[in-house]
Amino acid sequence: MASELKEKVSFLEETLNRFIINSDKALYRLSDEMQSLSKEMKAFKNEMKEFKDEMKEFKDEMKEFKDEMKTFKDEMKEFKDEMKTFKDFVTADIEESRRERREMNKRWGDIANRLGTFAEDIAAPNLPRIAKELFGEQEELYKAVRLRAQYQDANTPKRVYEFDGVLETERKVFLLECKSYIRMDDINAIPKLAERFLGCFPLYREKELITVFASMSIPDNVLKKLTTLEVYAMAMGDDNMNVLNFEAIQNKKASRN
Repeated sequence: MASELKEKVSFLEETLNRFIINSDKALYRLSDEMQSLSKEMKAFKNEMKEFKDEMKEFKDEMKEFKDEMKTFKDEMKEFKDEMKTFKDFVTADIEESRRERREMNKRWGDIANRLGTFAEDIAAPNLPRIAKELFGEQEELYKAVRLRAQYQDANTPKRVYEFDGVLETERKVFLLECKSYIRMDDINAIPKLAERFLGCFPLYREKELITVFASMSIPDNVLKKLTTLEVYAMAMGDDNMNVLNFEAIQNKKASRN
């Protein structure tokens, strides 16, 4: 019995010693792990501090960028305001220049009307430009102002007619009629004038006749009548004389075809 008890006590002591040894080993391992964790936590704190510093630096840079953008926007607004002021000034100057040109053209036209040189000095010089720009006629074969010619029909009494301006191109003939003061009777007589012109120059019947009526300004009712007759209306613009009803006549011809 005593021997059995002694063996049990010996077994317990051995077991306790093993437990103590294993516990010590576990404590050592835990201590090492705690130290390693402590180092890792310290490194993590350092990294977080570095990250916070970088974030602070980033925020400072963003604030500086926002300040620069605000300055840029303010400068752009100031530039736009200056450009608007400049544009308004230029627009006003252009409008004033146009008004002065219109006034000068009107005075020039009035002087030409009084001197009887409207066809020679103002209207006729615009025919070649209009022939090129609107009708695509590049080559001028013949042009004349204040052209006098006799009717060629043998059955018609000999009579001389005067035409304000004529321009012959490769495919067309432009007949210019000018009036300083417009009367509707003169407008209604234009088809007869065109027929007289072809009677004076029968060879021109082989080409398309373009009849142009010119005056310093043309009222709406006269413009409408000229369009009906398919006569091109030419009046003074800002710089040159312009055809007022070119598109209207072209559309009318296209619808008829």
